[in-house]
Amino acid sequence: MNGIWRWATLLLCNTLAIFVVGCVPDTSSDKPQDRAQATRFLAQATFGPDEININRLMSIGYEAWIDEQFALQPGFTFREFMTRRNAEIKADNPGTATAQAGPAQIIEAFYTRALLDNAQLRARLAFTLSEIFVISLNDEGLAVRAPNKVAGYMDMLDANLNGSYRELLEAVTKSPAMGHYLTYRGNTKEAPTLGHFPDENYAREVMQLFSIGLYELNLDGSNKLDARGKPIETYASNDIKGLAKVFTGWSDYRGAAYAGIADSLCIMDAPACKDPEAGYHPMMAFPAYHSTSEKSFLGITIPAQDPPDPQDSLTKALDRLASHPNTAPFICRQLIQRLVTSNPSPDYVARVAQRFLNTGGNIKDVVKAILLDQEARSQDALINPKQGKLREPILRLTSLLRAFNLSSPTLSVSSSLLDTAGTTRIPYVSIGNTSDANSWGQTPLYAPSVFNFFRPGYVPPQSQLGSAGLVAPELQITNETTVTGYVNAVLDLLANGIGPSSVADTDGRCGAFTPQVQQYILSLDSKVAANKALQDAAVTCQLETIPQRNVTLQLIEQRAMAHDAGTLAQHVADRLLGGTISDGLRQNVISALDTVPVPQPDGTPTNGQAINSALDKRVWTAIAMVAVSPEFLMIK
Repeated sequence: MNGIWRWATLLLCNTLAIFVVGCVPDTSSDKPQDRAQATRFLAQATFGPDEININRLMSIGYEAWIDEQFALQPGFTFREFMTRRNAEIKADNPGTATAQAGPAQIIEAFYTRALLDNAQLRARLAFTLSEIFVISLNDEGLAVRAPNKVAGYMDMLDANLNGSYRELLEAVTKSPAMGHYLTYRGNTKEAPTLGHFPDENYAREVMQLFSIGLYELNLDGSNKLDARGKPIETYASNDIKGLAKVFTGWSDYRGAAYAGIADSLCIMDAPACKDPEAGYHPMMAFPAYHSTSEKSFLGITIPAQDPPDPQDSLTKALDRLASHPNTAPFICRQLIQRLVTSNPSPDYVARVAQRFLNTGGNIKDVVKAILLDQEARSQDALINPKQGKLREPILRLTSLLRAFNLSSPTLSVSSSLLDTAGTTRIPYVSIGNTSDANSWGQTPLYAPSVFNFFRPGYVPPQSQLGSAGLVAPELQITNETTVTGYVNAVLDLLANGIGPSSVADTDGRCGAFTPQVQQYILSLDSKVAANKALQDAAVTCQLETIPQRNVTLQLIEQRAMAHDAGTLAQHVADRLLGGTISDGLRQNVISALDTVPVPQPDGTPTNGQAINSALDKRVWTAIAMVAVSPEFLMIK
């Protein structure tokens, strides 16, 4: 088996290899013509193709599927999830004042939505926006003191999918999470005699990353050049200084219960003015702290104000950013990169940017333009070495879990013995932090900086990609350690599952027991006493003291077909590749499976266990080899 994993590691290093199987027909049909086309679209538009969405997409077509997805509402909001999990954690830890929902529950909510929610396109788009308009739980202030602001941020991104880029930009700007992360919450007007000037952090990043970028662009995303053939900068230091004045006089929301607290305390986020609702409401204006002086930036001037009007300043500034000629190509190119291809052609960018302009930046229309464009749907892209993108680690994990049947004890909605009568717990999956380079190498909402996990313009140094003028953003977090770490993470997922361990529920009737309840049951002298304790609580179940990861893949269906190497190889290709697999990869998988012998049955229990063990190894081998192949790692 070690030889197989060495082969898989080497294969993963060739992530930009191109595999062509037979002829590649073109099509302009609104419906996928086969499973491969449906899988390709869903790899771009969801957290991973699954049987339900493949069948639905093939039934109603691309545009109708997008319309249907936009009309769906998430099964829960991040706020609802945090509220319910907070109550559960407090119930699980009676008398512990510090017990509360935190960053771990944000990640629980994220993966529960990504893996199980029907509103897949909305969830994928919210994740996409979170990688452009970045905040991060790596910020201790958000992670430890205000995780509810991150929950509110994700709900804000989802809510604004139905609007325009301009509306989204204002919602991002007023977000308490963004105000904290980019340090303009509590930003106060200039006092030159005291040597005080407004914080420039957000003014810089809202231009550089969230709207217009560093250099002037043509509609197709290419740089405009000056008379010397050099790129033209979009803004200078004076633009930053002028725009910074706009973002003064804003701080966290305070409701009626806090109306009597002095503005001087609230603008500085003092403990006396911490409204529990602040994480879920836009920041509010405190006019006395807003700059009243003239504000000049990007060719416009907001006149001096008397009295100060923070909202008027903000409206004029965001209108300027949203209408800047750079904004449509700059934002659209990044959206294309996150969903379809790292190197969209200039024509592709121009078509989507024109739709942005024609619709006033309507997000749904822009997403349609991206996903339905000829470069996204044409089969020609499958043989174009410039097309496609590397699947980032989070999407590899979710795609693997969605392709097969996952299970988790915390999905069995139940009441804990520590809950009040009649309480129903929220179902969820717990995967945890996977940022370790020796594991998956990435955790959602844990970007190392405002520049995300990787930059949209990243070029691997001394590479053929660089020589060809191509970028590969996701390769910025790919190295020798993460390559082997990914292979090991896939093997661990297949054999053991992922997430924190808990006591196994062997007959499925126990539901979502808390660690405290499990510890209590296992502390009893005997299984009889344990069952008696559960019966007294009107619950009957069987528990084994075998640690079980929270999320596991149930591969009984695959085990049943593992006797035939060719059948299993094609089945795994169907689930992970849409059925299209290169002859070379198919033969490598079959050859590897043939090295795992399956004992002949003799009717004994130990023989049955040996057979199942061998079949499981075959299943794991087939899935692992496909999962580390360029055919899976590249979204084409």
